[in-house]
Amino acid sequence: MSNEKVAETFDRWVEDGRDEGLEKGHGNVVRQVIEKMQIAPGEKVLDLGCGTGWATRLIAKANAGVQAIGVDASPRMIAKADELHSFTIRARYDFCSFEALDFKDGEFDRIFSMEALYYTTDLDKTLSEAFRVLKPGGTSEILLDYYEESPASADWGEVMGLKLQRLTEAGWKRAFEKAGFQAVSTSRVVDSRGPGDRESFERDECEPNWDAKVALHEAGTLWVHAEKT
Repeated sequence: MSNEKVAETFDRWVEDGRDEGLEKGHGNVVRQVIEKMQIAPGEKVLDLGCGTGWATRLIAKANAGVQAIGVDASPRMIAKADELHSFTIRARYDFCSFEALDFKDGEFDRIFSMEALYYTTDLDKTLSEAFRVLKPGGTSEILLDYYEESPASADWGEVMGLKLQRLTEAGWKRAFEKAGFQAVSTSRVVDSRGPGDRESFERDECEPNWDAKVALHEAGTLWVHAEKT
């Protein structure tokens, strides 16, 4: 699988309007994690797989002087992020791949990612790059709904026509440790709003029926925390 195929997939999401539901679907979990991150004033944060930049903007608002940079391999997602940008915050959005981050060594205090890292074509290279651009003492906070302990997500790669990185919780922990990270831990974050209600449920390729949506909610989002000491 190539980065181009992944980019084409998410370019189509923008064309089809699917990008508009990303914050609604994932915003509760992201807000929970950003609050727990306790981002300090003036920190610089990299958002891997920023899409339309909604989480990037939330991060930039987390404290005074925070600078948030979102990166994505989809040109249309980056263009949409630029359209939605607020000039009242310090945020920007760059087009690049996870496997070749165009940033200096030790440039960021934090790395954040929501529902994106399993799309990488080379996980080892991506985590190596993340480790490189993170400052000593910095932390990485990665959120994933696609992992082996969440069986309802098992066929996402097939239905999307993409080869995704499907690991266990322990497998994600080992992958970060292999890249040099320490104090790696995993936990689950559950959307505090619940799964919603059956009457208003709208199916899509990743949630083909109500039972799948409930199962995804109950499994929760995997949160991988890692540190560069």
